[in-house]
Amino acid sequence: MMASRGRLPALYLSSATKRQTIRQSTIIYNVNINTRVVSTNTSTASTSTATSSTSGSNDSQTLQWKSVALFGAGIAVGSLVTSQLSPSTSSQEPPIQYPSGMPRACSCESNNDTNDNNNNNNSKEAIHPSYRNLTQAQQDLPAVLAKIVGPENVLDGTAATPTTQTTPFLKGMRLGQGPSLAIVTPRRLAHVYEILPHILNANCVILPQGQNTGLTGGSTPRSNSTNSDSRPTVVISLKYIDTIIPLDGGKRVLCLPGVGLASLDRFLQQHFPDRESHANLGSTFLNPTTAAGIALGSGGTQCLRKGPAFTTRALYLRISQDAKWKQPVVQVVNTLGIKQFTTQKPIVGSDSKHYNAVYKLDAYTETIKRGYHYPQMCHTDANCHDPAHNHNYPHDLCHHNDQVTRFNADTHGIDCNRSEGKVVILATIHDTFPKPKSRKSYWIGFASMELALEFRRTVALQNPHDLPLAVEYVDRDAFDVMDQAGRAMATIISWLGSSSQLVQTLWHVKLYLESLPFQSAPIWIDTLLYNVNNLFPSVLPSAVRQTGTTMDHHVAMTVGDFGDGGMEQLLARLDAFCKRHGPDKIVVHDCSNATAQLDAFRFVAAPAFRTWCVGNRVQGFSVDYVLPKNAGQAPVLSKSPLKRMRYSHFGCNVVHEDLAYAPGVDLEDAKHALKDTVERECGGKLPAEHGHGTEYHAPPDTQQRWQAMDPMNVLNPGVGGLSTEPGYGK
Repeated sequence: MMASRGRLPALYLSSATKRQTIRQSTIIYNVNINTRVVSTNTSTASTSTATSSTSGSNDSQTLQWKSVALFGAGIAVGSLVTSQLSPSTSSQEPPIQYPSGMPRACSCESNNDTNDNNNNNNSKEAIHPSYRNLTQAQQDLPAVLAKIVGPENVLDGTAATPTTQTTPFLKGMRLGQGPSLAIVTPRRLAHVYEILPHILNANCVILPQGQNTGLTGGSTPRSNSTNSDSRPTVVISLKYIDTIIPLDGGKRVLCLPGVGLASLDRFLQQHFPDRESHANLGSTFLNPTTAAGIALGSGGTQCLRKGPAFTTRALYLRISQDAKWKQPVVQVVNTLGIKQFTTQKPIVGSDSKHYNAVYKLDAYTETIKRGYHYPQMCHTDANCHDPAHNHNYPHDLCHHNDQVTRFNADTHGIDCNRSEGKVVILATIHDTFPKPKSRKSYWIGFASMELALEFRRTVALQNPHDLPLAVEYVDRDAFDVMDQAGRAMATIISWLGSSSQLVQTLWHVKLYLESLPFQSAPIWIDTLLYNVNNLFPSVLPSAVRQTGTTMDHHVAMTVGDFGDGGMEQLLARLDAFCKRHGPDKIVVHDCSNATAQLDAFRFVAAPAFRTWCVGNRVQGFSVDYVLPKNAGQAPVLSKSPLKRMRYSHFGCNVVHEDLAYAPGVDLEDAKHALKDTVERECGGKLPAEHGHGTEYHAPPDTQQRWQAMDPMNVLNPGVGGLSTEPGYGK
């Protein structure tokens, strides 16, 4: 009924035609091809609204494996043919450093890991040199941990070359690889709490880990080349502790550390279809954990109204130092704001000797996994008014000053926020958000960047009360690369959705095939995808494709009707903006029936860049940064690239750049020159959303904050440029 009020004049508005309605699949796929098969209890009573995020049936598992096998066989055969067609690299040609692609989307791949693997192919069972002189306590530690979590949940990571079982835990998505004394995959919160003292007493360091989708090296053990510390590392993978508990009638959710964004989306669609989660990332199909989002302060496409990942309600473990004996002390920090987790009254099923919140929450989740439900537990304490998202973010966006909106080194909030592994996050509470009554999506082409920036300031971010749901920017080079190399993946995502488990599975199949022991294996899938790209139709409506050839700057904007007149006000501003500048400078397409296709096109930017580079045999790297709110022009480059993809979360001014260069160009010089320009000349900050990891040095105030969280330097040593030595070498 309200749609007609928000309609734009026909002169500026064209509708995409002849679109096909794609029926969403209802089959649930649950495959993790990178790790051993582990059975989990997913039974849930019909009266319970709390659930584990892993579920499936025998029939669907059979179907999914058939689908994966068929897909893998087809890709493998096609890749073998394609690899034979690919030109061989002459020994006189300069080496090519291909970009890693999504989720490895920040820089060029390191050649060191590949060389190390090749050198160790003949000694896979050899112990890594740094683990050959362990103390007796360290040698005994894996057996001690196995008694607590079960022997099936402890893996040996000391081999010189990671095995197929350990690689998903020891090698980063883009960079980072190192050995581990033990990889522990606990299934209960209480077990996490119980194993920490044993690890610390053996003089080992701890690396908390979720899905290991980190891009900057902060979620994997350190190699000898980056680590001068002799203490062994124990990886604690929390991804199997993945229960979701709704609070306050679904207005909030309590997520254990292994809950992924895709799992949360599916949970809300099933139990609270009128609510949506706090975040949506381009990598959502990889199911990155909500805890990792808090640890990094991740953003995504829906930050305008919701803000980046942030909460003041959490349960986490901090390791401090006893003032007298200088020994490590595990502290439980509980700001959940749920009364039953703070009183001394034990919960049925908990160990009566332990009354802290870890055991209480552990007992509760174990009980509900068996099909029971305590409705009185699912409410916020009446005295708790702590926010579970950043309420001020929409207001900050609309102050168009020289400050940035969000970045990883931000120090505000309780310790778990942007902690990057310096505390062990066990649970976080997040607000959910009401879905709009209806949505409209627009593709807007601009003749100049100045005009696009004026649109952002005067239309999209004019005030905090009627903000769009999302505003995503794509430049001409990005548009071309995504269309020339990303059609296959965009088609799959538009069919299945970014939260589909099948999309995640297909991506893991691609990574697996790329890891096979053949010289061309790392690039054969991308070579195939590039060569068959034009066999797939573009996911974009034809009118949008036409605009892509005539305009250099594009914005995909989605608006929502919440019944408050906000959508009509925003579209009225867009109408006036169009009339003021005319159709030669701005073109608007109503793509409300193609929202999924627009999202899919935007989400394939990073993997399409890698595919494009492989197909054209050029090299490249990627960075992410944030510019001041009153800025937006592209930083000046010292070396002209072959392609410069710029795409951004336009409202937040968080920019992703993918730059392609000819073989022989020093990518490190080009990358550091760009970073220096962003910070010194543009007033920007980096990294903006992917975390510091081992790639970026954090500023002094951020480093000091992390040191206060972890004074003994036993959690994720070396992150953000900090020392890896005990006590930071002091």
